[in-house]
Amino acid sequence: MRKKSIRATIFTLLLVSIFSASLVSAGATQIELMYTGVSSLSSSLTISTSGGATCAGRASVRSGYTVDLTVELKQDGSTIKTWTSEGTGIVSAGGVHYVMSGHSYVVTTTATVYDSNNHLVENPDKDSLVTYY
Repeated sequence: MRKKSIRATIFTLLLVSIFSASLVSAGATQIELMYTGVSSLSSSLTISTSGGATCAGRASVRSGYTVDLTVELKQDGSTIKTWTSEGTGIVSAGGVHYVMSGHSYVVTTTATVYDSNNHLVENPDKDSLVTYY
């Protein structure tokens, strides 16, 4: 009777281990947002030692869609500089703006996407990494 109890305990532990492993691997899966018109969206920010913030945003839109692209440089959460562009295919905007030390900065790129009938399809945005200067 003791052997049956040990076997049942081992079997239960084995099932729990398998179930736990599947939960860990499911939690490690990266979730990627899918959009209708946008195939990729990116934002980047680099700040030189002299305070020159190089800001860039880029959107790639599928055939049949147009995009209005807005790239915002934010200081401590408030927009201090904006660049815009529009078009089809791959659209980019950005530039250099000099910033003050002692603050956090981020670039937010927003793609306002329209279909061939000029109806708004989606409006995704993407932040760069926050940079402290």
